[in-house]
Amino acid sequence: MFSYLSLITTILLLVSISLSSSLTLPINAADPNAHAITFRLHIARAVGVIQAAHPGAQLNRIECTSTRGPLRTPLGLVDVRLFFANPSPVLGRQAILLSSRPRALEWGQWARPRYLPDPRPHTESGLGDVLTSDILQVFRKMRQAGQDGSFRAVDVVKEDGMTEAWWQFQMGTRGQGWVLVGDESGRVEVEPEGTRNSSTI
Repeated sequence: MFSYLSLITTILLLVSISLSSSLTLPINAADPNAHAITFRLHIARAVGVIQAAHPGAQLNRIECTSTRGPLRTPLGLVDVRLFFANPSPVLGRQAILLSSRPRALEWGQWARPRYLPDPRPHTESGLGDVLTSDILQVFRKMRQAGQDGSFRAVDVVKEDGMTEAWWQFQMGTRGQGWVLVGDESGRVEVEPEGTRNSSTI
């Protein structure tokens, strides 16, 4: 019975992800750069669909990686994973993982949702609905701060005690480490290699 219900829920989720245009994360409709909302639009649609099927589900973190090695532009970070905390467990599992489908060529091409034990580290408070920047906006902030290296992944997380989420670029050149960009403040910080463990590796 539970397996059958889980299958039906998954099918409905996949159909909804393909068709839904509902938004739950804020976007700046007045932004003159049409590309500035593209990444957020795909994420917001996926969040809306998951929350429609699982009321109360909250976005914990976003992980994006390259399938082609180090990149110079974030447009190639098409391997995307969205982790959700689910207060109403499915088959006893506390979290939902929505990933890009294999060989995805662009954002918004999702595979079937998976139900997992809660993957959120205890040091993270979750993103909720506070994501306000687009990946291209934070990328420009990083470049404007003089960080012009290639990168192979970016995580979006909000750790306990922090007032905003951070986009954490894992740089592709050995020894460069991480470049962090504040989601709201746009502040750019650099962390040397070896100072943190990446969940995207």
